Amino acid sequence: MLRLLLLYLLCSGISFGQNWAPSGAQWHYSYYGFFPGYVDIAYSSDTLIDGQVTKKLTKTFHGLGWGMDVTSYSIGTEYTYEANGVVYLRYQNQWDTLYNFSTQIGESWRMAKQPFANVAPENSRLKVLGTGIKVINSNTLKYVKVEFVDPQMNPLGFEDTIVENIGFIGSYFLPYDMFDGFVDGNEGGPFRCYTAPNFATYKPTYWEVCDYIVGTEELSQNNTFQVYPNPVSDQINIPATYVNEYGVYRILSSEGKLIQKGQTTATIDVANLPAGNYTLLIENQTQKRYAKVLVLR
Repeated sequence: MLRLLLLYLLCSGISFGQNWAPSGAQWHYSYYGFFPGYVDIAYSSDTLIDGQVTKKLTKTFHGLGWGMDVTSYSIGTEYTYEANGVVYLRYQNQWDTLYNFSTQIGESWRMAKQPFANVAPENSRLKVLGTGIKVINSNTLKYVKVEFVDPQMNPLGFEDTIVENIGFIGSYFLPYDMFDGFVDGNEGGPFRCYTAPNFATYKPTYWEVCDYIVGTEELSQNNTFQVYPNPVSDQINIPATYVNEYGVYRILSSEGKLIQKGQTTATIDVANLPAGNYTLLIENQTQKRYAKVLVLR
């Protein structure tokens, strides 16, 4: 019976998984900073660390700079490898568990330590709520549904799904540490896309192109303006010259999604927007201007 099952799997055209982080693999994540953009993580090379063949992954930010021009710069390197269904991450000369596809429902593992989270004596944990398989691009991949919990296993109110070879499909490549209810700083936001050789782009919840920033017209014209107050909690004040000249406004999230739109007036109400970074676009039939807005709560 076992031989027949193996023969079926080999002949059915369905493959279980791929190698972790193959050459050409690339992840995209929206950026949670003051300016819009994205973070890409890409396979760089194989290397040897303490006798272990590892995958070197480079992390790069792409987005707007202080001068509202498009900029790119490195934000670091990660070293990982996979063995027996577990993906390991290198930090301070040791290997931590990043993802575990060999775990069972009810089990947990401590989040991999990161430079942003090293103030915590013990990181938060990921508790397994469910396991299974997904067929993506004709590849049968394991998944683990996890809940973020504190070191005492108390829920922190956030769940996500980790897919084999891809990682989190709702949040960033490296999990946020939520020790004692506080979220340490992190360099990336929600998952956008994953691509690899012979594996079509996978983006289950993101609708723009993977490298979307704010839009080609806005970037090429580079027309910016200032609003006040900024940061803001309730109303944005628009200079009178712009109110008269630009009749329509749109507010975009840090991911480039349309959040709010309407007629440009002297004040625009943002009291219902969640805290975060937004792009305010004002436009007429021939021109657009945009401003960065930080909403605080």
